[in-house]
Amino acid sequence: MPRFNLKKLFFQGAIILPLAALATVHAAAQPRPNEATAMQLLHRALHYGDLYNWAAAEIYFQKSEKMFVAEGDQRNALYARLGDLRSRAERLNLPETSAKLARELDANRFLRTDKQLRMFCLIVKGDIDAEMNSGAMRDDWEQVKTLAKELGNSQWQYRALAQLGLAAFYDGNLPVARTDVGTALALATKAHDAGAEIRYLTLLGIGLVESKMYNQSLPYFAHALEIARATPDSGYPFVTQQARLQVLIGVGQLDAAQHLDTEYLAQAQKYKQPGQEAVALVFASTLAEARNQNAAAISTLKKAVAISKPAGYLRQVAKSKPNSLIYTVSKTN
Repeated sequence: MPRFNLKKLFFQGAIILPLAALATVHAAAQPRPNEATAMQLLHRALHYGDLYNWAAAEIYFQKSEKMFVAEGDQRNALYARLGDLRSRAERLNLPETSAKLARELDANRFLRTDKQLRMFCLIVKGDIDAEMNSGAMRDDWEQVKTLAKELGNSQWQYRALAQLGLAAFYDGNLPVARTDVGTALALATKAHDAGAEIRYLTLLGIGLVESKMYNQSLPYFAHALEIARATPDSGYPFVTQQARLQVLIGVGQLDAAQHLDTEYLAQAQKYKQPGQEAVALVFASTLAEARNQNAAAISTLKKAVAISKPAGYLRQVAKSKPNSLIYTVSKTN
């Protein structure tokens, strides 16, 4: 079975935005985009981002940015633009985007003088760098941790600690990774930080799966799913369900995996997320391959490529299928 690509998994919804107080805004109290002020739209975007629901946040960042520009509010227009970059990051050229953010951190007057905004930019950059370079990622998150301490933001101090633990995991330092993420989880639980709890429980579960401790990982995923169900604005827990799919395939429960993948595909289609739809098809291809149905596996993978390529998700599909089939499909597409 293919190993987890942790960078890919957590890149799909990895970062929580820095305005922690906004996480208490409830869905029922939110105006529709066409009726809201720019600040209300930005707050709504930040609320979704706080719960890792970037697909839902994207439209609110985009609409608020346009309104802030029209109002001449450069600072908040930049805030919204950075959020929009994070919402669309899976479809962007990552090295180019990271380099652009680095230049802005050095040159933009708001990012040089406004600590809150600078921290947010580093959060976005840190998530992008995590996809490419654990060293750059570590530097970003060390700066976030320092700024969070200066701002008295305890929430972002433990979130930065978790991201540094993830960097340690990428570098093979499992003891540090477990300690940092475990500490962050304890603090997030104490703070009732639902988005962080879902993320860190899933990460710890994946760490167990990497050690082939499949049964021990399942309670972590179950707890993450329980919190997600109690937090509707977090959306469908795609990352956690990807991890569960890997476990079910790993232990040979192919029928159960097929059932979950069917659910996953339906949710991706419901929420109009082509990247996640393509991932569901990749898992369907993996299941067909496990049943020695190679023709069906290749056909399904071609569908995944066809869906993902126009929308810019081809990188995501390639990383979801790290074996010979992807090369076969690449040659024919």
